[in-house]
Amino acid sequence: MSDLTWDEFERVDMRVATITAAEPLEGARRPAYKLTLDVGAEIGIRHSSAQLTALYAPEDLVGRQVMCVVNFPPKRIAGFKSEALVTGLYRDDGAVVLIAPDSPVPNGAKLG
Repeated sequence: MSDLTWDEFERVDMRVATITAAEPLEGARRPAYKLTLDVGAEIGIRHSSAQLTALYAPEDLVGRQVMCVVNFPPKRIAGFKSEALVTGLYRDDGAVVLIAPDSPVPNGAKLG
């Protein structure tokens, strides 16, 4: 693995968002949810496909804050336009655990 420069790190735009809606993503190869994210006034609303079904039910996700990358190009997943990458960590069993602030912060708050 090569070292990352500070300039490269600064190009990654990671923001806090609140999940405002979550539902199963029908047709995905791996079980996933369609998420609607409020990333604050500057960024607005984004959508994301996230493989969180092992540990989270849709109703448990709504209202949670998460960290997401907002400057990747959109990607089509099962016909759904995913515009942000919700971040998480893989457990040994492959389940994804969300990365989130441990206290509420304004939507759109930038990591850095």
